[in-house]
Amino acid sequence: MTRIRSSQFRRAVSISVGLAVLWVVVAFLRSGTTFHLAPILVAAALPVAVAYDTRDQTSTQDLVLATVVGLAIALVATLILTLADEMTGPSLLPSGGAVTEAVVFSLVGAIGGFVIATLRRNP
Repeated sequence: MTRIRSSQFRRAVSISVGLAVLWVVVAFLRSGTTFHLAPILVAAALPVAVAYDTRDQTSTQDLVLATVVGLAIALVATLILTLADEMTGPSLLPSGGAVTEAVVFSLVGAIGGFVIATLRRNP
């Protein structure tokens, strides 16, 4: 198992942050619209990018770190949109609003990203 280099981690973080910024900007432009897949993509992007950016197997510790950071980025984007009152659209969940959906989907994305990254690590 190899540790990821800081440049690889920064590149993966920039992908996740870029998706989060895109989500926030588009949400401001399309007020009242819920972008259901955005939190999943933002949270999953970092661990998947870390796994696919390394030539060797990535350590579990690095994948967990990438998953937690990806989840945090998605939750910060959710917080920004919530404080700006932009999370007013419909939800796919049977109860709760768009904020609840974004938190749940962020968790789903983080777990899914970790699973994909782990499967990539152990072909």
